[in-house]
Amino acid sequence: MDIKTYIDDLFKYLEAFESGAADFDTEAFLQTYNGIYTVFQAMREQRDRAVAVDQIFLEKIKKVPLNASDLRQIVTQILITYFESEADIDGQSNKSYLYCRDLRPIKRDIAFFENTLAPMLFREGSLNNNYQLNHFLLKEIARYTNKFGTDVRTAAISPEDFNGLADPAKFLELMRRRLVLGENLLDDRTMLEFQLQGIGAFGKLGKKNKLLEYYLTHWGYLRTTSFWARFKRGCGQVWGKFKGAFASGRYFRLVMTQRPMAYFFYTVVVLFWLAAAIYVPILWKNYAQHRLQEFQTHATTVQSGGGQ
Repeated sequence: MDIKTYIDDLFKYLEAFESGAADFDTEAFLQTYNGIYTVFQAMREQRDRAVAVDQIFLEKIKKVPLNASDLRQIVTQILITYFESEADIDGQSNKSYLYCRDLRPIKRDIAFFENTLAPMLFREGSLNNNYQLNHFLLKEIARYTNKFGTDVRTAAISPEDFNGLADPAKFLELMRRRLVLGENLLDDRTMLEFQLQGIGAFGKLGKKNKLLEYYLTHWGYLRTTSFWARFKRGCGQVWGKFKGAFASGRYFRLVMTQRPMAYFFYTVVVLFWLAAAIYVPILWKNYAQHRLQEFQTHATTVQSGGGQ
C-alpha cells in the first residue's frame, strides 16, 4: 500500500474518533500509524519522495485545527516530529514540521513532549478513556525522549526525586526506564522501581484514578496476593528496610521519611538501649562476682600451701 493511502486512512481515523464513532478500531489505527512510520528511514535516501510526503502531511494537517481533539494534536505532533528527525536531512522536507512547531506553546521538541503532550494523556477522560491508545502514545513519547533526550541509564533518579514529580512525569519516566532497562525492574534491588514498591508508592498512585491503576497493573507494579503472602512480604520488607537503611545516607533519609518505618526504627533503638541499661550492669556484676570468687579460691589455696 502506498504511503499516501496510509496517511489518508490515518486522518480518516482521526475524524472517526472525533465524531464519537463507537466502532473506532484502535488496532487498525495503530497499524496505520506504524505503517507510516516504518517508511521514514527509507526517505532519507529518497528525497523527492520525502518532499512529496511532507506536502501531503501539510495539506492534511491544515484542513482541521490540531486542537480539534487531543488525539489529533498528540498523534500529529508526534508523527511529524519523527518524520522531521528521521526523513529530513537537507531541510527540504520539513514544512509540515515547521507548521506544527509554530502552533506549539513550547518550541523545543523534548520540552514540548514532556510538558504538553504527556500531561494531555493524563487529563480526566483523555482519549475517551481508551487506555490502549493512551499507552501506545505514551510509549511513542518515551521512545522519542529516550532517543534525543537524556539517557535514563546515566541520569539517576532517587525515590525522593520521583515522588516530587507530577503524575504525567512519573509515568513518562517509568515508561522510559522500561524501554531502556527492561520490564523486570521490580526484581532488582538496585532499581528505582524496587525501592518505590518497597515504600508503597505504586499502591498510592494506583488509588488516584483508573488510568494510573491501568498502567501499574499492566506493568505488573500492582501485585494482588493472599493475606498471608502480603503479611510475609510485609515482614520481609520491614526487615529488609531495617538492614538496608544504613546502606547509604540517601536511602537512610528516605526510610526515615516513611512514618511507620521511622517509628519502628526509633522503637528498636530505644528498646536496645533499655535492654543495655538493664543487662549490662547485671552482666558486669556477675562477672565481678565470678572474678572475686576465683581470687578468694586462689588466696585460700596459697594460704593452705604456705601453712604446710
